[in-house]
Amino acid sequence: MAIVLTNTLSGRKEALRPREAGHVRLYWCGVTVYSRAHVGHARFLVVADLLVRHLLARGLRVTFVRNITDVDDKMIRRAADENISVAELADREIAAFAADIRPLGCLSPTHEPRATRHIPHMIALIETLIEKGLAYAVPDGSVYFRVRRFPGYGKLSHRHLDDMEAGEDVEPAKEDARDFALWKGAKPGEPTWETPWGPGRPGWHLECSAMSAHYLAQPFDVHGGGSDLIFPHHENEIAQSEAAAGVPLAHLWVHNGMITFGADKMSKSLGNVLNIAKVTEDAPGEALRLLFFGTHYRAPLDFGPGRLEEAARSLERLYESLARADEMLGGRPAPVAPAGALTGTLSPFLTEFAAAMDDDLNAAKALGLVFDRMRELNRAVDSGDRVTVAALRADFARVAAVWGILGEDPATFLAAQRARGSARAGLSAEDIAAAIEARNEARGRKDFREADAIRERLREQGILLEDTPSGTVWKAG
Repeated sequence: MAIVLTNTLSGRKEALRPREAGHVRLYWCGVTVYSRAHVGHARFLVVADLLVRHLLARGLRVTFVRNITDVDDKMIRRAADENISVAELADREIAAFAADIRPLGCLSPTHEPRATRHIPHMIALIETLIEKGLAYAVPDGSVYFRVRRFPGYGKLSHRHLDDMEAGEDVEPAKEDARDFALWKGAKPGEPTWETPWGPGRPGWHLECSAMSAHYLAQPFDVHGGGSDLIFPHHENEIAQSEAAAGVPLAHLWVHNGMITFGADKMSKSLGNVLNIAKVTEDAPGEALRLLFFGTHYRAPLDFGPGRLEEAARSLERLYESLARADEMLGGRPAPVAPAGALTGTLSPFLTEFAAAMDDDLNAAKALGLVFDRMRELNRAVDSGDRVTVAALRADFARVAAVWGILGEDPATFLAAQRARGSARAGLSAEDIAAAIEARNEARGRKDFREADAIRERLREQGILLEDTPSGTVWKAG
C-alpha cells in the first residue's frame, strides 16, 4: 500500500511517509467565525474528512487538528456593528458552525483549538524570531517578520519575492513593504493581550504556526486547506515556522480547489453565498458530499443550478438499490467503522476502490466503480442471486465508512426524502397518493391524456412518478 498526495510545494504526487510509522499528523486550516459557513467551507471540510477517513480505513492512526480563528479584523468589525464583544460573537458563531456542519457527517477533529486560547504559544514564537533577528517590533507595539531574511520565501506559491506586491499591512514603520504582521499593536475598541513589546493581538498567519507546532510538533506530516490560502497565509506560515525552528513545517502541502458560482469564486464578500444550513435544508448533507466526490478535490467545482439536485437524485438511486438488497436479505449489514475498513483481504471491487483512493484521493474514479457495482447489485437482485447480493452489500458497508455516505438505513433515508419532497412541493403524502390513484383510474379507462396530465402536474411540483412491476412509486424531483 502506498498513499500518494499532490504536494503543492513540489507540484508532484508524493508518497505519504509519516514521521512516526503508522501515525499521520494532519493540520487543516479551519474557519474564521465572523458569519455563517457556506458551501465553499463545506468543500474543504469534506476533503479533509475524506482524507482522514481514508487514512483510518487503510489502518493508520490519525491526529487531526482543525483550528478556529476567533479574533481578526472582520470579527472586530462585525462585533462593533452588533454592539457585542468579539468573544460573544465568537461563541455564538462557533455554536452555529457546529450545528451547520453536522449534516455533512464529518468526523470530529482530534483537536479543534481556538486561536485566543493559545496566545502564550504565539508570544513565545515571536520572541524566538526577534532573538534570531528575523522579526522586529515598531513603536505602536506591532511586530513584523523580515521576509528578506528567509531565503525560501515564495517556495510554496512558486513566486519570487521581488515580483510580489506589497504586503497586507502597508505601514510606514515597516522596514520592507513586503514584511507581514506577526502581532498587531493595540487599537481603541479591539481586544488586546499583554506582550513584552506592548498590548495588541495576533496576526492571522501566526495563529496556525503556533497551534500546529503545539499539537503536532514540527515537522508534521500533512498541512492542508483551500487553494486560496496558498498565498499569503500558508507561505507566511512556512516562513515564520521554519525560520524559528530551522526544520520544515510540514512534509506534504495539500490544497483543495475552490467552489465557483458562474465565473466567481464562492465567497462571502462576493455576495453569492449559499450557506451550508440553507443547502442542507433543501438536500441531504450526503448529497453535497456526493457532489464533491464527482470532481477531483484539487480542481475547481462549479456549484451551478441543478448540480446539487442531480447529486441528490443519484444518491437516492444508490439508496434505492441498497433498499432492494436489504429487502432480499431480510436486513442491512452492521455498520462498519472507518478504522481498518480497507484492510485485510478485500474483494476485487474494494481493491480497485482502495487503489483509486490511494492515488491522490481520486474519489471521482472511485465513484465510477461504485456506480458500476450498484448496477451489478441490481442485476443480482433481479436474478435472485443472494450470494452476490450479500457480498456486494457488505462491500458497500465499507464504502459507507470511507466516504461518510450510504450509511443510513435505506428505508429510513428514502422515507425522509419523500417527506422532504412533498414538503417542498406543498403536497402531503395523502395528496400525492390521491393523485397517483386518479392517474391509475385514468389509465384504467384508457384516458391516457388525463393520466399524462396528472403526471406532468406532479412533475412541475417536483414529484416524479415511476411505474414499476409492483406499482407506481414517487420521489422528489
